[in-house]
Amino acid sequence: MTTHEASQQSSPPTGRAPRGRPSRPRTSRRLENLAVLWWVAGLVLALVYRGAVGSAVVTPEAINHGLLRDVPVATLATGVTVLAAVGAALAAWLRWGRSTANGPRRAAVGGTVAVLLAAVLLVDATVLAGVGYLPAVLVMSLFSAEVRASLDHYVAPDFLFQVVVLCGAVLLTVAAVRSTRRGLAACDRCGRRHDGADPAWTTPAAAARWGRVAALVAAAIPAFYGLTRIAWALGIPLGFSRDSVESMRGLDLIGPIGLGTFALLGAVLTLGLYQRWGDVFPRWMLGLAGKRVPVGLAVVPATLVAVAVLPAGVSMIALGFSEGMLGLDAGTWGAVGPALLWPLWSAALGAATYAYWLRRRGTCGACGRG
Repeated sequence: MTTHEASQQSSPPTGRAPRGRPSRPRTSRRLENLAVLWWVAGLVLALVYRGAVGSAVVTPEAINHGLLRDVPVATLATGVTVLAAVGAALAAWLRWGRSTANGPRRAAVGGTVAVLLAAVLLVDATVLAGVGYLPAVLVMSLFSAEVRASLDHYVAPDFLFQVVVLCGAVLLTVAAVRSTRRGLAACDRCGRRHDGADPAWTTPAAAARWGRVAALVAAAIPAFYGLTRIAWALGIPLGFSRDSVESMRGLDLIGPIGLGTFALLGAVLTLGLYQRWGDVFPRWMLGLAGKRVPVGLAVVPATLVAVAVLPAGVSMIALGFSEGMLGLDAGTWGAVGPALLWPLWSAALGAATYAYWLRRRGTCGACGRG
């Protein structure tokens, strides 16, 4: 036997745990624990809020957003309490449930989907707009006390409520995904099957192909939106009436400048989900040139944007229907048209981010595969 043949026989096959690794991956339930704590805390706050509805210390508008904005506050507060209770129960089951039967696990996944749909109904474009405005607000706040006062928006009850709901939805989704992976005899961290029979579409080569398409779609939509807003800031009535554009002065320009810049920057960064500079820092970045881009540096912000865009798009479309604003013409298409594509933007950005993670997940620290 040659030395090369001996080394081949002693090396572990691709996709299997190296010698010395446990046959089953080490598991960490920290995120599941956080999901339980988050939803239990949310339930406590919801109960307190529900008990205080009608008193002088409660702001009714804090939860009157999204598609449920016209629901009476007392009814909505009860609904939020029920949602928090269901979310807490689901998070607890996903954390400690031991059943391997398909029925309970499918019920848990179905319950998670129901909670996510409810979250979409409760949230509007407040979070997405807040993130988009923030860069311009921070810059302009250096020169304007009026702009600095607008920073109170980020600690207002309605903004914080929507952030809490979206974070809870993300944590519950992570817990459901990990529980589903365990039920499929896969690593709950990386998703690879213990028997090595992973779907072909999850391979790095396949993910690179469909991820590129998703990234191009996810970049085109915010670029379209951003161009219209930057045009307004420059006084160009692109898809908007000239009178409305000319009326924008002073603080009114924060919206188009902030959201337009944020959208265009996001579109450029989205392209990095399939291009080389998204994997390795380019040469012009002093001190980082040639180093690998941390996976989380791309995945975390892209995921957060995808999560915020979905309810924003749904609420904007619903608002357009309710107020008869969807009859697009030369003076309105720029204001309404791009928002109609936001749900597609959310789905495409989520897919492109997942493809990027599949390409770059590398060897799993829990199961040793990859």
